[in-house]
Amino acid sequence: MKKIATALLAAALLPLPLQAQDTAENLVAGMRKAEMTYKELMTLMGKSMGMMQEGVLTHNREMVEQGANIIFTHPAPNHSPWAIMKPEDQAGFKQALVIYDKVLDEDTNEILKATRSRDWMAATGALSQLQVSCVSCHAQ
Repeated sequence: MKKIATALLAAALLPLPLQAQDTAENLVAGMRKAEMTYKELMTLMGKSMGMMQEGVLTHNREMVEQGANIIFTHPAPNHSPWAIMKPEDQAGFKQALVIYDKVLDEDTNEILKATRSRDWMAATGALSQLQVSCVSCHAQ
């Protein structure tokens, strides 16, 4: 939770020109478009997290690597993700999208770092942090 609050605070304190470079529109434009909705994309992300979880539980580093790869290279949906929100909520959603995309990558990197060194307890903790980040984004 502390990491998420720090990320949100840091984003709020960034100079405006730097924030403009890192927009939700730029994030989505830099991704491959997939023939799927945002809901289907979130299902894919959940399955990749499940794959990493199973890999950690069974000490299967390849499963963790495959799940992480999906998170790192996930495509964009076939529509603007913020279209699922009411117009008055879209600006906040866009900001959260940019922040949480980075947070998910950071959390996933921590899982990989732990599994590559075969520190399965650390991997479990990092996986728990990824789950907290996912739930926090959805709650927001």
